[in-house]
This record gives sequence, structure tokens and C-alpha cells, in this order.
Amino acid sequence: MRRTLRTGATTLAVAGLGLAAACGGTPEPGAPAGGGGGGSSDVVTVASWGGRFSEAMVSALAEPFTEETGIEVRVVDSPGNFVSQVQSQHDAGNVQWDIVDSAASSDAQYLYDQGLLTAHPDGLRSTLEAELGEDKLNEYSFTFANHAYVIACADERVEACPTTVEEFFDTEDFPGRRMMPGDASSYSQLITILGQAAGNPVDAALPVDLDTALDELRGIKDDVRVWWTSGDQMEQALQQGEADLGFMYSGRAFNLVDNGLDLTVNWAGVYTPGHTALVADSPNPDGAAQFLEWIASHPEAQAEWSQIMNYSVPHPEALEALPAEEAERLSDWPANRALIADQNVPWYLEHKQEIDRGIQQLIQGG
Repeated sequence: MRRTLRTGATTLAVAGLGLAAACGGTPEPGAPAGGGGGGSSDVVTVASWGGRFSEAMVSALAEPFTEETGIEVRVVDSPGNFVSQVQSQHDAGNVQWDIVDSAASSDAQYLYDQGLLTAHPDGLRSTLEAELGEDKLNEYSFTFANHAYVIACADERVEACPTTVEEFFDTEDFPGRRMMPGDASSYSQLITILGQAAGNPVDAALPVDLDTALDELRGIKDDVRVWWTSGDQMEQALQQGEADLGFMYSGRAFNLVDNGLDLTVNWAGVYTPGHTALVADSPNPDGAAQFLEWIASHPEAQAEWSQIMNYSVPHPEALEALPAEEAERLSDWPANRALIADQNVPWYLEHKQEIDRGIQQLIQGG
């Protein structure tokens, strides 16, 4: 198992044994990272989160799958834009993606409810159940990249790091420039954080009265200097001193630790499973199902992915293969899991418009 990627350059398109290095610059949402058009029926097109996330998909999963099967995998970067992109592709009658990689729970459920993700075909379903177990599945996805929104504090700039969500919202006893999630795909997690800030227990963070929750966010707004919209941005904010403490992805926090930043990471926040699923009416459904089947049945590849990203993966043999010090960093580690709240996705989706509008207005100055 490797801790680092195989190549110095990011490889984001894989074709047989000919590997294409990623182009410079930042791709537009939905555009293939590494160049070229999406949607060919000769390839499997995977929409991922960009940056290290896409790199890990390529290095640990797509490359070895292509080497073994000869099937091309193209990874496109669309961080936080899965819902809008899938909807627009279907509306235009030009579906380009085959798979969404580790979509947020609320986004995945919404897309499935709208008929934009498809249920597992029988053959794939049998493999997923046998390899991963039913607790890692629903009718249309399996969990991957399970992580958490946790509290991280730069030790040089924070005297005392909050150990609970309520402490994080106490700016008098725990001062410092804060960062918070600002992208719409994180609002289910953010409202779960606000439920705890309002006094709800970890095991029942939601439902919460929306006005009460927004008052909690309004109370610390002046101390929030960064409303992050990507994993790269949250890392940069702590590294460059734009923020002193904040909520961030657990894997991103430990990546900073591994790269030498003195950081305290406290397991308080929200459990965030990713959902990897097949897009409805995609150009290459058979190849996509084969790729998902390969991922499910290769725990060693999942373990490599986990080591790159510091996120949990679904195969039990993959987690057992990790060194203890790495497994203890994961959101599915029992001691960590007990400290982080679950999202209430059905409740969030029922009130989505009201919640999203309230949060957006507050962030934008309302």
C-alpha cells in the first residue's frame, strides 16, 4: 500500500495502458479533468470532487481497473455540483456521466428520488451484498469516502481548541478566526451542526427549529472569515492563516497533520458518508457497473485509496488491512463514530428550500 500517488503529475484520464497526465489549470465544473470531451460510450466517465479526491480515484482505482480490464475510465471534476450537472445533462438529453463518486447523502437521495440515479442491476447488487454487506448499501448506491466534518485548530494560533460543537460556537471562551462550510452541497451537514449548537444531543441533532438554528449561525458570523466551498480551500485557509479554527473534512485535517502543520483535530461534528452510484440513462451503463463491481471486490485497492485520503471505505477487509494508527483516524472507528452526529436526510429534504434559502441569505449578508 502506498501513501503517495504513483506519479508527480495528476493523472485524470486513463485509457488502456496509455496514461494521460492532467492538464494545468482548473477545469470547469463537469468538464473532463485532463482534457477531452465526456460522454463517449467507449469509456466510463466518473464525476468526482477534484484535487486529491480525483487523484486518489485515478491512482488507487481507475488505473488498476484499466490495467486489468482494458476499459478506459475518465474522471471529471465537479466539486459540489453533482445535482445541477446531472439535472442539466438530463434536461438537455445529453447525459455524459456514468457514475457519481461519493455524492453527499442529501444530493444522492434527491437525485434518486428525481429518477436521475438508477437502482443497482441484479448482478451488481449481488456482488455488492456479498463483498460489502447490506449495511453499506441502499437500493442505488454504496457508501464510499465516509468521513466527518470535524473541528480542527491551528495550534500556533489557538490557545484552546473546542472539543464540542457548542464550544465552537462560544467565541468568547474560544476566540479565533473561524471557517465554515459555505457550499450548498454541505447544507445538510451545516444544519446538523447548528442543531447541536442549539443544544440538541449528538444522537438527535435534528430536527431543529430553523430560526433557532440560524440564530446560532448569526451569532458567530462576524468571526467566520472563510466560507469554504472545496477541500483545497479549507486546507489553504488553515495553512495560510486565513482561519485559525473551523469545521473541515476529517481526511483533509489529517492531510495537513501529515504535511507538518501543528493541528488539533477533535471529533465533534457530523458523520458524512459518500454515496457512489450509477447515473440514469448514462452512455456506458455496462462498463460503469463493471467498474463498481471491481471496486467492491478489490479491498486492497480500497485500502490504498483510504491511505491516500484518510477516509473510510466500505469493505471490512480493507479497514482490517490498515495500520491501527491510520484506522483510528477514520470516521467509522468506533470511538470517533460515537462522537459525531448523523444527518437526518429525510427531514432535511422535506425542508430543503427553506433551510437552503435561510443559510444562503445569512452567508450573503442577510
